[in-house]
Amino acid sequence: MTESRFIDNQDGSITDTRTGLVWTKEDTWQTEATWSTWDEAMRYTYRLNDKKFCGFTDWRLPTRVEGNSLYCPDSIVKDKYGNDLHLDPVFPQGGLPTMWMDEYGTGNDGYIFDFRNGEIRDLYKNKSGRMAARPVRGEFKGS
Repeated sequence: MTESRFIDNQDGSITDTRTGLVWTKEDTWQTEATWSTWDEAMRYTYRLNDKKFCGFTDWRLPTRVEGNSLYCPDSIVKDKYGNDLHLDPVFPQGGLPTMWMDEYGTGNDGYIFDFRNGEIRDLYKNKSGRMAARPVRGEFKGS
């Protein structure tokens, strides 16, 4: 039996043993049942820090590289619509297919990561569409 790359910390967080990052187990759709603009995703992250979620105050939105590291092409969980997302099954079913990242595109654009196909796209930061946030903490150690 092989050891899982992702460890459920039983406190609402998941540790990625390959990258050293710690992710929130659920995205904002799963915790708040609402779609997020980039600003709302940032505010959600600030609230996690104010609450000392899992005992930490350094939660943030992921970079493009960090977001991409969470993509597991051979794994599937279902999103809130019943579509396939390529996330490790340690993450619960029912999240949104896209998440915001804390990097700027051009002008008023930000980046989103799509767990359906592994694409990174730019999007107007005030557009809520069907985006969520999945905050992360720690220092990326590579994948």
